[in-house]
Amino acid sequence: MKKLEENNVYFYVDRNKIIHNFREFNKFGNVYYPLKANSNEIILKILKPLINEINNGFLISYISHYEALKEIGVNPNKMCLINVLAEKESVKYLYKEGVRYFTFDNLDSLKDFAEYADLNETKIVFRLSSTEVFNDKFIHLGCNTDECKEMISYLKGKCANYGISFYIQKEIKLENKSLEKMLEYIDNNFKGLDVSFINIAGLKQYYEVNGDSIKDVKKKMKLKEVILEPGKHLIGEAIDMETRIIKTKAIKNKAVVVIKNGIFSGFFDTVLYDEQFELYLKSREDGNIRITYEKIKDTDFEFVLCGGALDSKDILGTMYIDDKYKNELVVGSKIYAKSVGSYFEEFFMPAGGDLNKVYKFI
Repeated sequence: MKKLEENNVYFYVDRNKIIHNFREFNKFGNVYYPLKANSNEIILKILKPLINEINNGFLISYISHYEALKEIGVNPNKMCLINVLAEKESVKYLYKEGVRYFTFDNLDSLKDFAEYADLNETKIVFRLSSTEVFNDKFIHLGCNTDECKEMISYLKGKCANYGISFYIQKEIKLENKSLEKMLEYIDNNFKGLDVSFINIAGLKQYYEVNGDSIKDVKKKMKLKEVILEPGKHLIGEAIDMETRIIKTKAIKNKAVVVIKNGIFSGFFDTVLYDEQFELYLKSREDGNIRITYEKIKDTDFEFVLCGGALDSKDILGTMYIDDKYKNELVVGSKIYAKSVGSYFEEFFMPAGGDLNKVYKFI
């Protein structure tokens, strides 16, 4: 494919920030990085030496994730399949390739796995639905408490290394002490069942994590380890993006600015987490000028910012900028977006597939 200069989109990676975030999360437990957050080879190569330390690892959802890690020389014993919806043959393939850490949410799938797997050499985790604790929040992944206990009973005498995992989804993060409530529930319902570890997914920023609650449950349940699964907050803030305006127009007296990238090619967090990105216009004379989601001054210029995909939903929203700079919102002007590191790689779907991602280290 011809790589035209006009299709370049630049991503600026702060390697030191990724390493710092990893170290901070590592203080609370072993860190497993989910490739669904960003599977770009550059990110994986930064994380590989950190993952190789002690009992850290990678979380894979698909065979393509396994192949991406294999390509850079990651040992399969550093991988865990977290996709409870994976087809039977996919699970079997990964086991034959050397993966020895798997996630289940029902007894039938576990029994299918046991037909060919040596459970004594396998690490198994059961995904507990957060709906068990937060009854008004629905999630389609995970099993209930009784199903978890059925699988634990089935493993008695067959596997000594099994644990419980849970995911604090977006809606639950807004609840007061959501992490503490999940840990308390697990302690109350699974203590004494020889659970050897807990996996925690959907964490907040490392500085918002209650480390004492993790230490307490580890001690009370006599766990061998606690595993953390930070994705968005491990790499999200470590990557910025530079794109450019490709079209301007007026629709019913509304100013519309279209940039090369949009929701489907760099800003998918808008869909997942209602993210409002920190955006700047690169002024010719005054440097980065903040674009805001709310009017700061009565004189601020209002415009609608859209992405470049051929999709009517590719609208980032109504934006405002100091009226002084409205005449710089023209084709070719650069737009800088901070903290776009998560999910853009997995959901990069520009029309025609012709956007060329160029990575640079800060």
